[in-house]
Amino acid sequence: MKLRIAILVFSALALISISRAHAQTANLSHAPALVVSPTGPFTTIQSALDAARPGDHIRVERGVYAGPIIVTKSVTLEGENFPVIDNGGDGTVVTLDAPGAILRGFELRGSGVEPDRDHSGIAVNASRVIVENNRLREVLFGIFVAKASDVIVRGNDISSKSEYDTGRQGDAIRLWYSPRAVVENNYVHHARDLIAWYASDVIIRNNRVEHSRYGVHLMYCDHAVIEHNRIFDNSVGIYTMYSNDILLRENFIRGTRGPSGYALGFKDADNVRATNNVLVDNRGGFFLDNTPVTPQGEGLFRDNILAFNDVGAILMPAVRGANFEHNTFWENVEQVAIQGSGKLVGNHWNENFWSDYAGYDANGDGQGDLAYRSDRFFEGMADRIPTLRALIYSPVAQAIEFAGSAFPIVKPQPKMSDPKPAMQAAPIPGFALPTRDGAGAMTGAAIALLLFGIVSGAFSVIASKAKQSPTETRRVFGNPSGLSASVRVENFSKQYGKVRAIENVSFDARPGEALALWGANGAGKTTLLKAILGLIDYRGKILVADFDAARAGKQARANIGYVPQEATFYDLNVQATLEFYARLKKADPARVPVLLERVGLAEHARKPVPALSGGLKQRLALAVALLSDPPILLLDEPTANLDTRARRDYLALLSALHHEGKTLIFASHRIEEVETLADRVLMIEAAQLAEIITPEELRARLATEIEMTLWVDDAQRVAARDCLANAGFDPRVNGRGTVIVRVRAEQKMRAFDLLNECGVTIKNFEIEN
Repeated sequence: MKLRIAILVFSALALISISRAHAQTANLSHAPALVVSPTGPFTTIQSALDAARPGDHIRVERGVYAGPIIVTKSVTLEGENFPVIDNGGDGTVVTLDAPGAILRGFELRGSGVEPDRDHSGIAVNASRVIVENNRLREVLFGIFVAKASDVIVRGNDISSKSEYDTGRQGDAIRLWYSPRAVVENNYVHHARDLIAWYASDVIIRNNRVEHSRYGVHLMYCDHAVIEHNRIFDNSVGIYTMYSNDILLRENFIRGTRGPSGYALGFKDADNVRATNNVLVDNRGGFFLDNTPVTPQGEGLFRDNILAFNDVGAILMPAVRGANFEHNTFWENVEQVAIQGSGKLVGNHWNENFWSDYAGYDANGDGQGDLAYRSDRFFEGMADRIPTLRALIYSPVAQAIEFAGSAFPIVKPQPKMSDPKPAMQAAPIPGFALPTRDGAGAMTGAAIALLLFGIVSGAFSVIASKAKQSPTETRRVFGNPSGLSASVRVENFSKQYGKVRAIENVSFDARPGEALALWGANGAGKTTLLKAILGLIDYRGKILVADFDAARAGKQARANIGYVPQEATFYDLNVQATLEFYARLKKADPARVPVLLERVGLAEHARKPVPALSGGLKQRLALAVALLSDPPILLLDEPTANLDTRARRDYLALLSALHHEGKTLIFASHRIEEVETLADRVLMIEAAQLAEIITPEELRARLATEIEMTLWVDDAQRVAARDCLANAGFDPRVNGRGTVIVRVRAEQKMRAFDLLNECGVTIKNFEIEN
């Protein structure tokens, strides 16, 4: 009830703010007009301000005018055709110190660069100021509102200093101790944050924020409304900290891919309501840390769409009292995750739709008859239909049902349970679905992965060996199972409700061939793997070793071994784990020691599985998949969670299996995986198979220019710049001890080598697209 009352108050405040703005505009439109132009009557803005009286309207015609401008009277300063105010790279361009002043229609350029002096395009230090329809370019901070109440920031186009990286840039909009501000209809890009600190009753709506750090960042901001914003391709979407009574509704957040990458993050926030937001293709949809804060506080997450994210919802173990209702969790790689050790208790999950729910609705009431459970396994969902087909293809899925009933001491640990999952997803808006043009996030991530090219020499050796005489190698080893290893997909389509997941895909995987599935999150890669495995129904035909996957699923799956992205096992030792799965699969127990030796786990046979590194756990998952010696291996992001050395070793193992005639089909975002293993690459875009190319062609497409930021000693910066310039590069230095140079991706090692030859020591570096 308190939150509903607060929302009504917010709405009333918004109407008051709008009415006040209209009244100010109407009253001032009749004030005497003072004209500033290059030919007069006033030729400088400051001279017109000196002559103006409170309430006057100053009209500035097109031209370039010098700053700084300091407004100390309640006037309207309005530009026609965006006249430019340029401060020449020093200080703040325009300062508004008069209550009720209005600034609109200008382009502001050239602030200073000192963050500790708050050098800005526009500084607002008085109440009831309106800043609207301005363009800000090459300014450190954009619009800095400090200790000023009832300010309106509307319709501005703001970017920061292009010479700096995001962390060194200033905030596009900063509210500091400025209550009841309205920030609306602004376009923020290539700046740091849109941030509010110690600002109560703010309204932030209808803004577009992209290519920045935080889309919106709240700290100590009570009674805030954040609505109808579009936040694309930033490090973080909307992050709320130490705030109370927050309403977030109908925001669209896509492509948050920073180190945390949360679309909606909450830390120590109380009485939070997040409704009708669309969160697509982020590292994490929701992130909750100590939210709600108090036992009587509210944390309501209702009617949101979380689609194609790496993780749908990430919760810290201490979170209590959060309510998740009527949300759609659609094709997230992992639906719910616990960050840190512990269990989730005291939260409520009610009538959410889960795209990987394997239950049924016998009475047609729109709710699943079995609870949805998220366990400590990657895609470890219980499939309780009589055929138990999930127990056949996947070691993780096999264990959930079988071990839970037959071996209670090792049954899976649930993270959460939704007792009445919804059977119908909310309609996913068309603008939120992946498109051919919308695969940029994946491409950017792939380019970022070229950082691993520092060790590409090792991968190149593996890849070159993998490509040597594959026909001859396979002729020697043959097909161990004696079965056809081909996979044929004809006119495969899958639709969830009205949403098209993938359509009209056709291809053949020839015996002994390795195919990579390459595409953005949500492109349809996982859907295709699920169909081959028999998890979902579909239109079209899939043949596995000449068996129809839909009509002869048991025979088809007998030819498949599946390795998930993240395998989680029980607290047994390595050998006991493999023996357990051998009994489950009815495989020859004599294969256990052979496989332990083959995958490099023989010396770890008596070691508890939890004590293994990520790389060794992935080897164990591969051994489980190989127990029945299947001719086909399906792998989902095979090295996603491995460090560089473990990745190299694991790829070498998969490459050897490929040489021996195994057919590999794997989803990947890593160019080194593709170059090491793949014979062909299936490019899946906008739910369709766009084309089939070679790994070499994929590398060429990804080898665009990158920007390298190199940290060197101050005494060596000039030498580093000259060294690179003499080699034909175009480097520049900036104010934070770095040298920046753009190179083609394949040339980055040459830049390192050149600086080493010139005696320049690189202390650190960053690589960006």
